[in-house]
Amino acid sequence: MKAFDSFKDNKQDFLDELFDLIRIPSISRDKASVTTAANWLDNKLKQTADYVEQIETSGNPVVIAEWRPQIDEISSSVSTSILFYGHYDVQPPDPIDEWLSPPFEPEIRDGRIFARGIGDNKGQFFAHIVAIECLHKLNKLGVRVKMILDGEEELGSPYIDEAINKRKEFFNDVDLVIVSDGPADPTWKPTLEFGARGIITVQFELQTAKGDVHSGNFGGIQPNPVWDLISILKTMKSDQGKCLIEGFYDNVFTPSEAALKAAEDLDRDPEIYKKQLGVTYFGEEKDLPLTHRLMFRPTFNIRGICSGSVRENARTIIPKEVVAELDIRLVPNQTPERIEQLVLEHLQGLKEKSQNYAQILERCKINFGTSFYPMFTPLELPWTDILVKSIREGFDEEPLKIPLAGGSLPLYSLYKATKKPMYIIPYAQPDEDNHAPNENMMVEWFEKGVKTSIALLNSLKE
Repeated sequence: MKAFDSFKDNKQDFLDELFDLIRIPSISRDKASVTTAANWLDNKLKQTADYVEQIETSGNPVVIAEWRPQIDEISSSVSTSILFYGHYDVQPPDPIDEWLSPPFEPEIRDGRIFARGIGDNKGQFFAHIVAIECLHKLNKLGVRVKMILDGEEELGSPYIDEAINKRKEFFNDVDLVIVSDGPADPTWKPTLEFGARGIITVQFELQTAKGDVHSGNFGGIQPNPVWDLISILKTMKSDQGKCLIEGFYDNVFTPSEAALKAAEDLDRDPEIYKKQLGVTYFGEEKDLPLTHRLMFRPTFNIRGICSGSVRENARTIIPKEVVAELDIRLVPNQTPERIEQLVLEHLQGLKEKSQNYAQILERCKINFGTSFYPMFTPLELPWTDILVKSIREGFDEEPLKIPLAGGSLPLYSLYKATKKPMYIIPYAQPDEDNHAPNENMMVEWFEKGVKTSIALLNSLKE
């Protein structure tokens, strides 16, 4: 693979460029540094790409680029067109004092690059850029390559639709979409994911009184918002992990035989999960197999509750308010809009059922937040064999096929624009610690990512 030899010969130069990008602290809400990163990418991509543009949005810029096929015998009008998605915004580095080295000053220790954004997502999409450049310099790029780099993924990509709608023609001829994001499988095997669960978040804010009061002096008459909100939440989920909202499971997709076979081939050991998580029992739908709960079923999760005071700050009070937030993971055939409607209908039903529920909900503010659609690509499509072959060549190992990743990504916008299959191939190792202090990416995995991308681009021209 001559292109990979070119990478090895220039590996340090590529790492130096990646480190320059990492040093730009492009935290999603820091408009100035995000713009600096967008400009850096604009300049970098223009070194090889035939077309580069920063699309201005109501938020941060979206960067797009295109490379035309170079091989003479391949007509650009009939060649395969692949679209790579990545995001150049990053999470805040807090808590700073837990970092062993400055978060925006990349440092290699024990074969790992430590820095905020290295795994999520700059190192992963940069591997694609390096692969394209290595082929391009040898005049061996035999497919049409497109790239879209999001500047607000960590905020839920609120304006990516706006950017896509401004350049709809850019996406018209795409044949497949590749995303390299998130960590690989916990088994440390290379991973091919055929989709991801969707999500919708909900916030409940209940204030039942004007202030906190002494739990003895006013105990018995001032309502406790925590108990009141718990009484509402308990109507939404059973002790066996089933969501009790009517219609929640309507039309939930049935996995194909190929998807079920892939899940079975994963051969997940429940005891390994218990040891990894430090648990003695599992949650959610206790009557279903482990693999189903991990990928084929929706979840209804309380991600946090805040009220009163505990531990070293404990006071004997009845708190005046409580805030609870839920994240609901969705599987194919569920939509955020439908789930929002069902939640509101459930709450309306509670009001009509009980005066007590009605009094609680009259004082409760309910806000729906981030939402992504679930995405799923059938395993039976011919792209599967090409992708498996490319990953095998890049990692020297057979990849695991994950029918549906448990996490959520803002991919539906790209699906609407392209109507083409989408696949996720993580290039970061399982313990990348994305969103946490000491985020890292193994140099070896970065190299394997570059090799995989080169193999994929070569395979698509055949």
